[in-house]
Amino acid sequence: MTAAMYSFMATCKKNGIDEQEWLTDVFRRIQSHKHKDLYQLLPNNWEKFRNLEN
Repeated sequence: MTAAMYSFMATCKKNGIDEQEWLTDVFRRIQSHKHKDLYQLLPNNWEKFRNLEN
C-alpha cells in the first residue's frame, strides 16, 4: 500500500496537483463513485473530472 501511495503522490507532483487537495477529494468521493468510473479519480485524470457530479 505504501508503494501505491508514493506512486499516487509522484503522479500528483508530475501533473502539478496539490497532493493533499487530491487525496481529500478522493476520500470524499470514492464511496459514491461508480466502479466503472474510478479511473476519473486517478491523479492523471482528476483535474479533468474533478467537478463532475455522479
